[in-house]
Amino acid sequence: MLKINSVSCMSDERLHEISRLISRYNDIGVYCPALIKTCGGDLSVSWTHGGKNYICYAEEYAKYPVCRDGEELDRAKTVEHLGVLASRYTNIDLVKAHSMWSIIDLSMFDTDVDEKQENADMLVSAASEVGYDELSREVADFNLKMREEILGDFASLPRCVFQGDLNSSNLLCEDGNFKGLIDFNLSGTDVNINVFANETNWFPAEDEFDASAVPDMINKMRAAQAELLDVIFRHYVMNETESRLLPCYEKIADLFQYPNVRAMTKWLHDAARREKCAELIRGIMRT
Repeated sequence: MLKINSVSCMSDERLHEISRLISRYNDIGVYCPALIKTCGGDLSVSWTHGGKNYICYAEEYAKYPVCRDGEELDRAKTVEHLGVLASRYTNIDLVKAHSMWSIIDLSMFDTDVDEKQENADMLVSAASEVGYDELSREVADFNLKMREEILGDFASLPRCVFQGDLNSSNLLCEDGNFKGLIDFNLSGTDVNINVFANETNWFPAEDEFDASAVPDMINKMRAAQAELLDVIFRHYVMNETESRLLPCYEKIADLFQYPNVRAMTKWLHDAARREKCAELIRGIMRT
């Protein structure tokens, strides 16, 4: 399969990093299509067309299909490999690029602040726009508090290189079973527990938000995440610092993952849902 990329950060060096990561995934039993080298040993060739520069590279045609729209795989089986990968490759051959989930560190597509900070600012603004100034301040202060807690030990936290985006459009499957991954454009080094927190995050859809009491939603958030983390921790053992800081990463993911913020912003702007949404936000911060 020929791929043509116009993003400047997709260099031959970057493709070699991705190729090494693909090998790691294959080694732990998660199939990923290999990148194919040129006769000269490179992974890419440059092409200029219409005044624009492109990086072209070839990838093995995947032997499993991508999940169909609406197809749901067992999430526990999908995330379990994260623990295997981190247990085997933590702090080994880390790369300069940071994964999509990164906080504090900036991913390749972040500019001044990481994406979670941008999302936090969006939620703070939404609360202020509807006159919930106190809630707006609480969210801003809470975000700062979680980050300050993490910053004290941030440099020492174990890290690994991850594919970094386990959404259904990147999952390969067979007969409803998770088989592998494609799309490593957002891969990079990240704090292990940050990736664990983000990939196990659960948040209510709108129909569940409308039908459920806030304590029930929060209990489900915690239970759903704990169940998935248990699967990861069959293979990966956290140190004391990770155990202490995991709740900070979990709450940042709860409040500031982009789909979650989009939903809460919508609910805050809906007079019929506003107070319940504010209760949910405060509940997440306090549990």
